Amino acid sequence: MFIREEGYARLKRSAVTKGRAHINLDGQKHWPTDRSGARGVSLPGGSIFAQNDAYLEMCNPGWDLQWRAGIGNLYVVLPALLIIWFWYGMTIHPLLFGQLIFFWHPTSEFDGGDLVFGWLLGFPLALGGAFLIYMWFYKMGMRTCFFTYARGRIRFNRHTRKVYVLRPAYCGGNVVLDWDRMVALFDPQSTDRWDKQSVAMLALYHPPFDPADPTAAGEDCLFVGPSISGPEDAAHLWEYIRQYMEIGPTVDHIPSDAPANYKGVARYLPPEYTTFCGKPDGPQYTLEQKPGFMETLFHMTSQVTCSWARFPSEWQSDSGMGEPEDRPVQTGAVMTAMVYRNKGKLSPEDDVEFLTRWGTEQALAEARGRVARLATERAGESV
Repeated sequence: MFIREEGYARLKRSAVTKGRAHINLDGQKHWPTDRSGARGVSLPGGSIFAQNDAYLEMCNPGWDLQWRAGIGNLYVVLPALLIIWFWYGMTIHPLLFGQLIFFWHPTSEFDGGDLVFGWLLGFPLALGGAFLIYMWFYKMGMRTCFFTYARGRIRFNRHTRKVYVLRPAYCGGNVVLDWDRMVALFDPQSTDRWDKQSVAMLALYHPPFDPADPTAAGEDCLFVGPSISGPEDAAHLWEYIRQYMEIGPTVDHIPSDAPANYKGVARYLPPEYTTFCGKPDGPQYTLEQKPGFMETLFHMTSQVTCSWARFPSEWQSDSGMGEPEDRPVQTGAVMTAMVYRNKGKLSPEDDVEFLTRWGTEQALAEARGRVARLATERAGESV
Protein backbone atom coordinates (compact mmCIF):
# COMPACT_ATOMS: atom_id res chain seq x y z
CA MET A 1 0.00 0.00 0.00
CA PHE A 2 1.39 3.38 -1.03
CA ILE A 3 -1.49 5.74 -0.25
CA ARG A 4 0.61 8.50 1.35
CA GLU A 5 3.35 8.17 -1.27
CA GLU A 6 0.81 8.38 -4.09
CA GLY A 7 -0.95 11.36 -2.52
CA TYR A 8 2.27 13.29 -2.05
CA ALA A 9 3.57 12.51 -5.56
CA ARG A 10 0.25 13.38 -7.20
CA LEU A 11 -0.12 16.69 -5.39
CA LYS A 12 3.54 17.60 -5.90
CA ARG A 13 3.10 17.09 -9.65
CA SER A 14 0.12 19.43 -9.48
CA ALA A 15 1.93 22.12 -7.47
CA VAL A 16 4.97 22.12 -5.20
CA THR A 17 3.02 23.96 -2.49
CA LYS A 18 0.30 21.29 -2.51
CA GLY A 19 2.86 18.54 -2.00
CA ARG A 20 4.37 20.41 0.93
CA ALA A 21 0.95 21.01 2.46
CA HIS A 22 0.25 17.28 2.16
CA ILE A 23 3.08 16.53 4.60
CA ASN A 24 2.48 19.61 6.79
CA LEU A 25 5.99 20.79 5.98
CA ASP A 26 5.56 24.35 7.23
CA GLY A 27 3.46 23.41 10.25
CA GLN A 28 6.01 21.48 12.29
CA LYS A 29 9.61 21.39 13.47
CA HIS A 30 12.27 19.88 11.21
CA TRP A 31 14.87 17.47 12.57
CA PRO A 32 18.11 17.16 10.55
CA THR A 33 20.45 14.19 10.80
CA ASP A 34 22.61 15.83 13.48
CA ARG A 35 19.70 16.32 15.92
CA SER A 36 17.93 13.53 17.79
CA GLY A 37 14.51 14.79 18.86
CA ALA A 38 14.20 11.97 21.42
CA ARG A 39 15.92 10.87 24.63
CA GLY A 40 15.78 7.20 23.68
CA VAL A 41 15.06 4.89 20.78
CA SER A 42 12.29 2.45 20.00
CA LEU A 43 11.19 0.27 17.12
CA PRO A 44 7.65 -0.70 16.09
CA GLY A 45 7.12 -4.42 15.70
CA GLY A 46 7.46 -5.91 12.23
CA SER A 47 9.17 -2.87 10.74
CA ILE A 48 12.62 -4.07 9.60
CA PHE A 49 13.39 -6.30 6.63
CA ALA A 50 17.11 -6.57 7.45
CA GLN A 51 19.81 -4.93 9.54
CA ASN A 52 23.55 -5.51 9.43
CA ASP A 53 26.78 -3.51 9.58
CA ALA A 54 26.21 -2.07 6.09
CA TYR A 55 22.51 -1.26 5.83
CA LEU A 56 19.21 -0.99 7.65
CA GLU A 57 16.22 -1.81 5.46
CA MET A 58 12.72 -0.84 6.56
CA CYS A 59 9.17 -1.08 5.24
CA ASN A 60 6.74 1.71 4.41
CA PRO A 61 3.37 2.26 6.17
CA GLY A 62 0.09 0.62 5.25
CA TRP A 63 0.82 -3.13 5.24
CA ASP A 64 -1.46 -3.70 8.24
CA LEU A 65 -4.30 -1.79 6.56
CA GLN A 66 -4.05 -3.25 3.07
CA TRP A 67 -6.86 -5.71 3.80
CA ARG A 68 -9.26 -2.76 3.65
CA ALA A 69 -8.66 -2.50 -0.08
CA GLY A 70 -9.78 -6.10 -0.52
CA ILE A 71 -12.95 -5.77 1.52
CA GLY A 72 -13.63 -2.35 0.02
CA ASN A 73 -13.83 -3.89 -3.43
CA LEU A 74 -16.82 -5.93 -2.27
CA TYR A 75 -18.70 -2.89 -1.02
CA VAL A 76 -17.53 -0.28 -3.53
CA VAL A 77 -16.28 -1.78 -6.80
CA LEU A 78 -18.59 -4.78 -7.10
CA PRO A 79 -21.89 -2.84 -6.64
CA ALA A 80 -20.64 -0.11 -8.99
CA LEU A 81 -19.77 -2.67 -11.68
CA LEU A 82 -23.19 -4.31 -11.33
CA ILE A 83 -24.86 -0.94 -11.91
CA ILE A 84 -22.71 -0.29 -15.00
CA TRP A 85 -23.48 -3.80 -16.30
CA PHE A 86 -27.20 -3.20 -15.76
CA TRP A 87 -27.01 0.01 -17.80
CA TYR A 88 -25.03 -1.71 -20.56
CA GLY A 89 -27.48 -4.61 -20.77
CA MET A 90 -30.46 -2.25 -21.02
CA THR A 91 -29.03 0.20 -23.55
CA ILE A 92 -25.79 -0.62 -25.38
CA HIS A 93 -26.10 -4.39 -25.83
CA PRO A 94 -29.55 -4.21 -27.49
CA LEU A 95 -28.24 -1.69 -30.03
CA LEU A 96 -25.23 -3.87 -30.87
CA PHE A 97 -26.75 -7.35 -30.80
CA GLY A 98 -30.52 -6.89 -30.75
CA GLN A 99 -30.82 -8.49 -27.32
CA LEU A 100 -31.50 -7.08 -23.91
CA ILE A 101 -29.53 -8.43 -20.97
CA PHE A 102 -31.36 -8.31 -17.66
CA PHE A 103 -28.38 -8.74 -15.35
CA TRP A 104 -27.17 -12.06 -16.82
CA HIS A 105 -30.18 -13.39 -18.79
CA PRO A 106 -30.20 -12.35 -22.48
CA THR A 107 -33.64 -11.88 -24.08
CA SER A 108 -34.87 -10.60 -27.40
CA GLU A 109 -38.08 -9.25 -25.89
CA PHE A 110 -37.58 -5.54 -25.52
CA ASP A 111 -39.02 -2.32 -26.92
CA GLY A 112 -38.21 1.34 -27.06
CA GLY A 113 -39.48 1.82 -23.53
CA ASP A 114 -36.72 -0.42 -22.21
CA LEU A 115 -34.10 1.71 -23.95
CA VAL A 116 -35.62 4.92 -22.63
CA PHE A 117 -35.77 3.48 -19.12
CA GLY A 118 -32.15 2.31 -19.36
CA TRP A 119 -30.89 5.69 -20.50
CA LEU A 120 -32.99 7.83 -18.14
CA LEU A 121 -32.37 5.78 -15.00
CA GLY A 122 -29.41 3.55 -15.79
CA PHE A 123 -27.11 6.11 -17.37
CA PRO A 124 -26.93 8.49 -14.36
CA LEU A 125 -26.44 5.50 -12.07
CA ALA A 126 -23.71 4.11 -14.33
CA LEU A 127 -21.95 7.48 -14.34
CA GLY A 128 -22.16 7.52 -10.57
CA GLY A 129 -20.75 3.99 -10.41
CA ALA A 130 -17.87 4.86 -12.72
CA PHE A 131 -17.13 7.98 -10.66
CA LEU A 132 -17.20 5.92 -7.46
CA ILE A 133 -14.68 3.46 -8.92
CA TYR A 134 -12.45 6.34 -10.01
CA MET A 135 -12.58 7.93 -6.55
CA TRP A 136 -11.86 4.60 -4.86
CA PHE A 137 -8.80 3.68 -6.92
CA TYR A 138 -7.34 7.10 -7.72
CA LYS A 139 -8.52 9.78 -5.30
CA MET A 140 -8.51 7.44 -2.30
CA GLY A 141 -5.35 5.69 -3.50
CA MET A 142 -6.55 2.08 -3.51
CA ARG A 143 -4.87 1.40 -6.84
CA THR A 144 -1.62 1.31 -4.85
CA CYS A 145 -2.79 -2.03 -3.41
CA PHE A 146 -3.21 -3.88 -6.71
CA PHE A 147 -0.87 -4.80 -9.61
CA THR A 148 2.12 -2.99 -8.15
CA TYR A 149 4.87 -3.59 -5.58
CA ALA A 150 3.66 -5.57 -2.59
CA ARG A 151 5.57 -3.32 -0.16
CA GLY A 152 7.85 -0.33 -0.21
CA ARG A 153 11.51 -0.84 0.70
CA ILE A 154 13.68 1.90 2.22
CA ARG A 155 17.35 1.03 2.70
CA PHE A 156 19.67 3.20 4.82
CA ASN A 157 23.27 2.45 3.89
CA ARG A 158 25.98 3.47 6.36
CA HIS A 159 28.84 2.84 3.93
CA THR A 160 27.54 4.94 1.03
CA ARG A 161 25.62 7.47 3.18
CA LYS A 162 22.69 7.04 0.82
CA VAL A 163 19.02 6.14 1.18
CA TYR A 164 17.72 3.75 -1.48
CA VAL A 165 13.97 3.62 -2.09
CA LEU A 166 11.77 1.22 -4.08
CA ARG A 167 8.21 2.35 -4.88
CA PRO A 168 5.87 2.48 -7.91
CA ALA A 169 6.60 5.02 -10.65
CA TYR A 170 3.39 6.98 -10.02
CA CYS A 171 4.34 7.23 -6.33
CA GLY A 172 7.66 8.92 -7.10
CA GLY A 173 9.51 5.91 -8.49
CA ASN A 174 12.75 4.31 -7.35
CA VAL A 175 15.21 6.88 -6.08
CA VAL A 176 18.57 7.29 -4.35
CA LEU A 177 18.83 10.18 -1.88
CA ASP A 178 21.61 11.69 0.23
CA TRP A 179 21.32 10.79 3.90
CA ASP A 180 22.98 13.99 5.12
CA ARG A 181 20.29 16.13 3.45
CA MET A 182 17.36 14.27 5.03
CA VAL A 183 15.05 16.02 7.50
CA ALA A 184 12.67 14.13 9.80
CA LEU A 185 9.02 15.15 10.18
CA PHE A 186 7.21 13.69 13.17
CA ASP A 187 3.70 14.87 12.30
CA PRO A 188 3.20 14.66 8.51
CA GLN A 189 -0.60 14.81 8.72
CA SER A 190 -2.20 15.11 5.32
CA THR A 191 -4.45 17.98 4.33
CA ASP A 192 -6.18 15.67 1.84
CA ARG A 193 -9.60 14.90 3.25
CA TRP A 194 -9.56 11.42 1.70
CA ASP A 195 -6.67 10.31 3.89
CA LYS A 196 -7.06 8.70 7.30
CA GLN A 197 -6.05 11.50 9.65
CA SER A 198 -5.67 9.11 12.60
CA VAL A 199 -2.80 7.16 10.99
CA ALA A 200 0.49 8.58 12.26
CA MET A 201 3.88 7.85 10.71
CA LEU A 202 7.44 9.08 10.32
CA ALA A 203 8.25 11.08 7.20
CA LEU A 204 11.75 11.89 5.91
CA TYR A 205 11.88 14.98 3.76
CA HIS A 206 14.61 15.59 1.17
CA PRO A 207 14.72 19.34 0.37
CA PRO A 208 15.27 20.62 -3.17
CA PHE A 209 18.83 21.15 -4.34
CA ASP A 210 18.12 24.84 -4.86
CA PRO A 211 15.58 26.47 -2.50
CA ALA A 212 14.88 29.13 -5.12
CA ASP A 213 14.09 26.61 -7.85
CA PRO A 214 10.34 26.87 -8.65
CA THR A 215 10.31 23.26 -9.87
CA ALA A 216 11.86 22.07 -6.58
CA ALA A 217 14.22 19.63 -8.32
CA GLY A 218 15.44 16.99 -5.87
CA GLU A 219 12.57 17.46 -3.42
CA ASP A 220 11.08 14.23 -2.13
CA CYS A 221 9.44 12.69 0.90
CA LEU A 222 9.67 9.14 2.25
CA PHE A 223 7.24 7.51 4.65
CA VAL A 224 9.23 5.09 6.78
CA GLY A 225 8.17 2.21 8.98
CA PRO A 226 4.69 1.00 9.88
CA SER A 227 1.86 3.09 11.24
CA ILE A 228 2.56 4.39 14.75
CA SER A 229 0.57 6.04 17.53
CA GLY A 230 1.83 9.61 17.20
CA PRO A 231 4.72 12.11 16.96
CA GLU A 232 6.45 10.76 20.08
CA ASP A 233 6.81 7.31 18.54
CA ALA A 234 7.98 8.94 15.31
CA ALA A 235 10.70 10.74 17.27
CA HIS A 236 11.93 7.50 18.84
CA LEU A 237 11.92 5.71 15.50
CA TRP A 238 13.85 8.58 13.91
CA GLU A 239 16.41 8.42 16.69
CA TYR A 240 16.90 4.71 16.06
CA ILE A 241 17.52 5.28 12.36
CA ARG A 242 19.78 8.24 13.13
CA GLN A 243 21.82 6.27 15.69
CA TYR A 244 22.23 3.44 13.22
CA MET A 245 23.44 5.72 10.45
CA GLU A 246 25.71 7.88 12.59
CA ILE A 247 27.13 5.25 14.98
CA GLY A 248 26.00 1.85 13.78
CA PRO A 249 25.33 -1.30 15.84
CA THR A 250 27.12 -1.00 19.18
CA VAL A 251 26.09 -4.17 21.05
CA ASP A 252 25.14 -7.70 20.07
CA HIS A 253 21.93 -7.65 22.11
CA ILE A 254 20.07 -4.97 24.06
CA PRO A 255 20.57 -5.52 27.82
CA SER A 256 17.45 -6.62 29.66
CA ASP A 257 17.94 -3.81 32.21
CA ALA A 258 18.53 -1.07 29.62
CA PRO A 259 17.19 2.33 30.81
CA ALA A 260 14.47 4.24 28.96
CA ASN A 261 17.03 6.60 27.41
CA TYR A 262 19.26 3.79 26.13
CA LYS A 263 20.35 4.50 22.56
CA GLY A 264 22.41 1.45 21.68
CA VAL A 265 21.58 -0.29 18.39
CA ALA A 266 21.63 -4.07 18.63
CA ARG A 267 23.58 -6.03 16.05
CA TYR A 268 21.16 -8.97 16.33
CA LEU A 269 17.57 -7.81 16.48
CA PRO A 270 14.88 -9.93 18.16
CA PRO A 271 12.54 -11.50 15.57
CA GLU A 272 9.49 -9.48 16.66
CA TYR A 273 11.01 -6.28 15.25
CA THR A 274 11.58 -7.81 11.83
CA THR A 275 9.26 -8.73 8.98
CA PHE A 276 9.38 -11.24 6.15
CA CYS A 277 11.26 -9.95 3.12
CA GLY A 278 8.97 -11.07 0.33
CA LYS A 279 5.32 -11.91 -0.22
CA PRO A 280 4.23 -13.93 2.84
CA ASP A 281 1.70 -16.72 2.75
CA GLY A 282 -1.47 -16.51 4.82
CA PRO A 283 -0.10 -18.13 8.01
CA GLN A 284 2.99 -15.91 7.95
CA TYR A 285 0.90 -12.75 7.52
CA THR A 286 -1.32 -13.88 10.39
CA LEU A 287 1.71 -14.57 12.58
CA GLU A 288 3.16 -11.11 12.03
CA GLN A 289 0.06 -8.90 11.91
CA LYS A 290 -2.34 -10.70 14.28
CA PRO A 291 -5.26 -9.70 12.04
CA GLY A 292 -8.93 -9.82 12.92
CA PHE A 293 -11.65 -12.01 11.43
CA MET A 294 -11.32 -12.42 7.64
CA GLU A 295 -8.60 -9.76 7.36
CA THR A 296 -6.01 -12.24 6.09
CA LEU A 297 -8.30 -13.38 3.28
CA PHE A 298 -8.99 -9.82 2.13
CA HIS A 299 -5.31 -8.94 2.40
CA MET A 300 -4.39 -11.89 0.21
CA THR A 301 -6.87 -10.83 -2.50
CA SER A 302 -4.81 -7.66 -2.77
CA GLN A 303 -1.35 -9.18 -2.34
CA VAL A 304 -1.88 -11.89 -4.96
CA THR A 305 -1.94 -9.25 -7.70
CA CYS A 306 1.34 -7.66 -6.57
CA SER A 307 5.01 -8.37 -7.20
CA TRP A 308 8.06 -8.15 -4.95
CA ALA A 309 10.44 -5.27 -5.69
CA ARG A 310 14.20 -5.95 -6.00
CA PHE A 311 16.99 -3.41 -5.75
CA PRO A 312 18.80 -2.78 -9.07
CA SER A 313 22.19 -4.47 -9.07
CA GLU A 314 23.82 -1.36 -10.52
CA TRP A 315 22.98 0.57 -7.36
CA GLN A 316 25.25 -1.72 -5.31
CA SER A 317 23.05 -0.73 -2.41
CA ASP A 318 23.96 -3.84 -0.40
CA SER A 319 27.65 -2.79 -0.08
CA GLY A 320 28.70 -6.39 -0.54
CA MET A 321 26.43 -7.87 2.15
CA GLY A 322 23.99 -9.35 -0.35
CA GLU A 323 20.21 -9.19 -0.52
CA PRO A 324 17.95 -10.31 2.36
CA GLU A 325 16.02 -12.63 0.06
CA ASP A 326 19.25 -14.43 -0.89
CA ARG A 327 21.31 -14.28 2.33
CA PRO A 328 18.86 -13.74 5.19
CA VAL A 329 21.19 -14.94 7.97
CA GLN A 330 24.19 -12.87 6.92
CA THR A 331 22.12 -9.72 6.30
CA GLY A 332 20.19 -9.90 9.57
CA ALA A 333 16.82 -10.60 7.95
CA VAL A 334 15.69 -12.53 11.02
CA MET A 335 12.06 -13.21 10.13
CA THR A 336 13.05 -14.24 6.61
CA ALA A 337 15.70 -16.58 7.99
CA MET A 338 13.15 -18.14 10.34
CA VAL A 339 10.74 -18.77 7.46
CA TYR A 340 13.50 -20.25 5.31
CA ARG A 341 14.61 -22.46 8.20
CA ASN A 342 11.08 -23.77 8.78
CA LYS A 343 10.86 -24.62 5.08
CA GLY A 344 14.26 -26.32 5.05
CA LYS A 345 15.79 -23.71 2.75
CA LEU A 346 18.79 -22.86 4.94
CA SER A 347 22.04 -24.69 4.38
CA PRO A 348 23.41 -26.59 7.43
CA GLU A 349 26.13 -23.97 7.80
CA ASP A 350 23.61 -21.11 7.67
CA ASP A 351 21.48 -22.97 10.19
CA VAL A 352 24.38 -23.04 12.63
CA GLU A 353 25.08 -19.36 12.09
CA PHE A 354 21.42 -18.52 12.58
CA LEU A 355 21.16 -20.49 15.81
CA THR A 356 24.42 -18.99 17.08
CA ARG A 357 22.81 -15.57 16.91
CA TRP A 358 19.14 -16.25 17.61
CA GLY A 359 18.71 -19.85 18.78
CA THR A 360 18.91 -21.83 22.00
CA GLU A 361 21.99 -23.74 23.12
CA GLN A 362 20.23 -27.07 22.62
CA ALA A 363 19.15 -26.25 19.07
CA LEU A 364 22.65 -24.99 18.28
CA ALA A 365 24.23 -28.19 19.56
CA GLU A 366 21.88 -30.29 17.43
CA ALA A 367 22.66 -28.18 14.33
CA ARG A 368 26.39 -28.52 14.90
CA GLY A 369 25.94 -32.25 15.22
CA ARG A 370 24.16 -32.36 11.87
CA VAL A 371 26.98 -30.38 10.25
CA ALA A 372 29.57 -32.75 11.75
CA ARG A 373 27.70 -35.82 10.49
CA LEU A 374 27.34 -34.25 7.05
CA ALA A 375 31.07 -33.50 6.96
CA THR A 376 31.83 -37.11 7.90
CA GLU A 377 29.53 -38.42 5.16
CA ARG A 378 31.16 -36.14 2.59
CA ALA A 379 34.62 -37.27 3.66
CA GLY A 380 33.57 -40.88 3.29
CA GLU A 381 32.19 -40.29 -0.20
CA SER A 382 35.44 -38.66 -1.31
CA VAL A 383 37.58 -41.64 -0.28
